[in-house]
Amino acid sequence: ALRALCLAGLGAAIGGGAADQCSWRGSGLSQEAGSVEQLSLHCAEGSLEWLYPTGALRLRLAPRLPPTSAAVKGGSPPHVTACIKPTGTFRGAQLYLEREGVLELLLPEAPRPRARCFSWLPQEKVALFLQATPHPDISRRIAAFRYELRGDWLARPALPAASLGAEGACRPCNDTEILMAICTSDF
Repeated sequence: ALRALCLAGLGAAIGGGAADQCSWRGSGLSQEAGSVEQLSLHCAEGSLEWLYPTGALRLRLAPRLPPTSAAVKGGSPPHVTACIKPTGTFRGAQLYLEREGVLELLLPEAPRPRARCFSWLPQEKVALFLQATPHPDISRRIAAFRYELRGDWLARPALPAASLGAEGACRPCNDTEILMAICTSDF
């Protein structure tokens, strides 16, 4: 009985570690300035909270696909879509999309809370890169957001539409929105 109890406790401990692969919480106070911490989250949705950002974080989002999706479709989904929803207290860092070695700004420091979505093909190398912005004081800053990954294996986003608002909902842009984004961006 004692052996079974120990095995059950070990199984619970191992299973509890897997739940931590959906979200990350950490502090820049334990990081060296200029260092880049590598993270990997393996869930379709979760969150990140970085207190007192220092240095940078490189976050790879790699969801575990349900086994039925690949078997039924005959392969992986044609693309993966990620939506990032910053908290109202997002401060102290800038969030970039790193795609094939090129960085694209997704969230500046202190953004208005609205979702940003992007897509990629499964064979593309993408990551999120959070770079701390230097500040002369030690005031409390928190760079935090929720994320959600979708592919053909999910019918609808898990982030509630009410929390995203109509303006920040994850959906493909229409032609007018794409044209406005191109015409109003900084080159």
